[in-house]
Amino acid sequence: MNDTILIVDDEESLRLTLRLRLAAQGFNIILAEDGDVALEQLKKSKVDLVLLDINMPKMDGIEALGHITEMYPNVEVVMLTGFADFTTAIECLKKGAKDYLVKPIEVTELITRVRSILRARSSEQALHDLRLKFMSTFLHDMLNPLKTVGSTIEQVRDGAAGKLTKDQNVLLSYVSDLSERLVKRIKNLIDLSLFEEGKIVLDRHPLDIEMFINTICLRYEIMVKSKKITFQKQIEKKLPQISCDFDRIDTVLNSLLDNAIKYSDEGGSIIISASMTTYQHAGKNVDGILISVKDTGKGMSADEIKNLFTIYKTQFLKPITDSSVPSFSLAIVKHIIDAHNGSITVQSDPGKGSLFTFTLPLQ
Repeated sequence: MNDTILIVDDEESLRLTLRLRLAAQGFNIILAEDGDVALEQLKKSKVDLVLLDINMPKMDGIEALGHITEMYPNVEVVMLTGFADFTTAIECLKKGAKDYLVKPIEVTELITRVRSILRARSSEQALHDLRLKFMSTFLHDMLNPLKTVGSTIEQVRDGAAGKLTKDQNVLLSYVSDLSERLVKRIKNLIDLSLFEEGKIVLDRHPLDIEMFINTICLRYEIMVKSKKITFQKQIEKKLPQISCDFDRIDTVLNSLLDNAIKYSDEGGSIIISASMTTYQHAGKNVDGILISVKDTGKGMSADEIKNLFTIYKTQFLKPITDSSVPSFSLAIVKHIIDAHNGSITVQSDPGKGSLFTFTLPLQ
């Protein structure tokens, strides 16, 4: 399939000229006269690369670039401008543009750069797919031996190898807990690779969300006592049932609460709330449930929030550490909420804690 290029420029003659020359090279071409129209085109069509003019009426190219890199991170952007302003070029590159061309556009050079960027994009995608395949195979190979370790530990604790001393029981409990944590992390990573490959199928059933949250909170009310953290529930009464994949939503809530406890200092507080809401999805109003987890932990900067659900991609082949685990778990959270046609947002300030809010449709 040929690559699709979106040309965004307020000069009609330039748009038509570039369309003619690029179409002759086999590219599919879409046109837009300003940033607003470009974003509408991106909603409707699968675009591989955007040629984006900087100086346009309404929404200019720099503002449009910010929206494109945030909403469509897999789309490459090349900036076009009528003057050689290197300060502007650096600003655009910092915001995620892959290249920068000065008008008048030399078409041969443009085609060369476009082909180079798209080849690099294709290579990056192939490498990413290879990583996913490798990780999926590797993780499955690890999971079965770990499950065997866990079952063997339980057999020993049940007396299969003779009566255990009190100290032996304590040590085996510790090993069993570590084994369970590893199995859970590996399952989450397997889920992440399946989500990335589009192979996850949700097993939806009706769920009493009020009872579900209260049940999960029982465990966390015990956990927070050791850190002297205040734990509060603010759950609206008589919430309607939702249709969802129970195990996936269980993963979402556990991940958010685990992170809230981990990053909250002694004496802090955590509040979980749930209420009815109406939110926008695919341009329509949707009735749903709003669930939030608020903590008084260390918080995050605006840059950390921006990359929160995608930073795991830069860690994919790096060793899994305590600091990298949240980025994997939150990536899974984002995938699960998206798969349910919900949404998730984060509000946070360094030193002031974080507020994670997600919505799920009733149907």
